[in-house]
Amino acid sequence: GIIGLLDIFGFESFVRNRFEQLCINYCNEKLQAKFTEDIFRSVQEEYEREGIPLDEITYDDNTDVLDLIEGKTGLLAMLNEECVRPKGTDQAFVQKAIAGNKKSPCLFENKINRNGFGIHHYAGKVMYDAEGFVESNQDTLPTDLSEAALLSSNEILAKHMTNDACTNFKTADAPEKKAPKRAKSNLVAATVWTKYKGQLMSLMTMLKKTQSRYIRCIKPNKAKKPVLMEHVSTIEQLRCAGVVAAVTLSRSAFPNRMENDVVRFKFWQLWDTDKFPSKGTKDMPPQQKLQYDCQAILESALKPLEEINPKTGKPYTIFCVGKTRSYFKMGALEFLESHRSAGLEVHAIQIQKVARAVLAKKRVFGSQNARKNAIFIIQKFARRMNAKMQALKEVEKAKVQQKKRLEKQKREQEEREWKEKLDAEMEEAQYSANKEYKKYEERLSELKEQLAEAQARYEERLAEVQERVETTTEEKDDLKNKLETEVKFAAAEPAKLAAAQKTKLEESGKLIAFLQKENKKLKSSHDKAKKEYKKVKETNERLVAANEAAGQSFDMLQNQSKKMGTNTDQINKNIEKFKKENAKLREDLKARQAFYNAEAQIRLQYQ
Repeated sequence: GIIGLLDIFGFESFVRNRFEQLCINYCNEKLQAKFTEDIFRSVQEEYEREGIPLDEITYDDNTDVLDLIEGKTGLLAMLNEECVRPKGTDQAFVQKAIAGNKKSPCLFENKINRNGFGIHHYAGKVMYDAEGFVESNQDTLPTDLSEAALLSSNEILAKHMTNDACTNFKTADAPEKKAPKRAKSNLVAATVWTKYKGQLMSLMTMLKKTQSRYIRCIKPNKAKKPVLMEHVSTIEQLRCAGVVAAVTLSRSAFPNRMENDVVRFKFWQLWDTDKFPSKGTKDMPPQQKLQYDCQAILESALKPLEEINPKTGKPYTIFCVGKTRSYFKMGALEFLESHRSAGLEVHAIQIQKVARAVLAKKRVFGSQNARKNAIFIIQKFARRMNAKMQALKEVEKAKVQQKKRLEKQKREQEEREWKEKLDAEMEEAQYSANKEYKKYEERLSELKEQLAEAQARYEERLAEVQERVETTTEEKDDLKNKLETEVKFAAAEPAKLAAAQKTKLEESGKLIAFLQKENKKLKSSHDKAKKEYKKVKETNERLVAANEAAGQSFDMLQNQSKKMGTNTDQINKNIEKFKKENAKLREDLKARQAFYNAEAQIRLQYQ
């Protein structure tokens, strides 16, 4: 599907209107005819849907203006004839147009200007000045120049000079080449208005194939300010836009309309059912029965307005009842509204009669039974007050019980929450203490393991040192024995052997010194291991002391929680005692207040 937007010129009426204004207003007349036709079609569809005859629709259109402009003896034909005639003038065109259309009510003469004439358009009267009409209409290109342009090598001159591509209308295919025809004369070439009319007719043909919707733009004031309405200019715009004509058309047959159920609700009292019975029956659908009822109601109510048509001898149609709506001629609905209250007098008299009878009976029988009624009233009031007092007591009792129950539930809930909180704190404290104790135990076990490892290393090193000392002592003894034997042997050996023995003796001395140093190192490492063992033992003692302190603090926390529990129990007991005393005071106060109010009301009633 395609959605197109057509922006029309708008009706133009200036101080001096030329050929261009006539063309624009001619286009507006064509579009107004299309608008009137669409409005008539919508009214026709509504009447057909409601089952109302279409002969009642009478409206005015602008066909007389269109006949004046585009008829056989209209302005278009006269202007084209004057353009073809040698030495044609604007004044001759005006005189011919006035003479040929004397009977047309839409054309009138300008008595001041002989070149001027006026047209009564749908939007109002417009005076045109025909000066330059013939020249403007003859604004055509000679035939030989057009043919020469078609043979040009310039594409713009050859293809786009006619400017047909700017329109949305299809052009006919080029005919096949035939024998050369007789050359056309410039005198019979299409004029500006003829081309304009052809394009306008193509546009209207295309618009008739579409579903048209109309948008009217109204400028409320010339100052372009908000919340400002210039009534004269606004009404003029509505009239020029054709809105007034459209409303007149839609209201031409039956200006007023109303739903059938509203008609029956508002005017049922004007219905004389004896003279105008309804044709509806119970077997009919509700809508059809409602239609027959409205027909009978309106026939009865509008009987005084009935007039006979002298031509047909039948009464004029004042109203029509459709399937869902009722339609009224001018003045019929106003008559119904003005006489609407007339039929209510009978019903009002009946209501007044019953009311007066009731009041008279009360006045006659009221004086005899006044005392009895007073006693009955007092007894009734007293019983009602006693019942109310009893009910109030029961209600108050139920409220007190409910309040006690709620307070007890609240107190139990608070105790449960407090116990849960205390248990959670105790569990958390116990968990943290166990966690610290586990840490201390783990640390103690680690230190014990380290102490055992250090003691094992100390024993291993001590064993190694002892073995090395023993080996060194043995070596020393062996060397000493060897030295003694060698000294003895050296006495008998030569000097070289004595020197060698001396060197060996020095080496053994060095070895002994080295072994003594190693012994000292082993002693120092043994002392260090002893110191580490002492440190580990001290830390173990500290951890044992901290564990004992944590146990004592945990016992203290348990004792404090027990003391707090005893204190809370004592406080809750005191609260309960105070609440009971407060409830007793309230009940006593309410009972005294109710007794006083009942006594005061009984005294007032008795007085």
